[in-house]
Amino acid sequence: MNLPVSDELTSPFWAAAQDEILVRPVCGDCGRNFFSPQIACPRCLSENWAYQPSSGRGTVYSVTVVHKAPSPEFEVPYVLAVVELDEGWSMLANLVDEAPIGAPVELTWIDRGERRLPAFRAVTS
Repeated sequence: MNLPVSDELTSPFWAAAQDEILVRPVCGDCGRNFFSPQIACPRCLSENWAYQPSSGRGTVYSVTVVHKAPSPEFEVPYVLAVVELDEGWSMLANLVDEAPIGAPVELTWIDRGERRLPAFRAVTS
């Protein structure tokens, strides 16, 4: 398994990530935020959606420790968390410091090979 591949559907996400901007798909018909990018909105099946910036602030929903790397770019062990973002969507990403379930987190970035990935850290203030 390698790092995520950029394709027609995801290339705007990866381009924004290179500029350290977190984006997510938002349906133009029903307003739903969703992730991961899909051809159609999971709520109303509309193909009328666009990427919009996210605040990058949220709450830890669940946490796990990974002991087997999916590719050589990842050093193990590392922590993954499902983060519920303030705009009403969630994503799976690295958690770079200790944050228990329910803790507020904010966006940070990590580089894996040539790919910049969104990650989260505990809010300290």
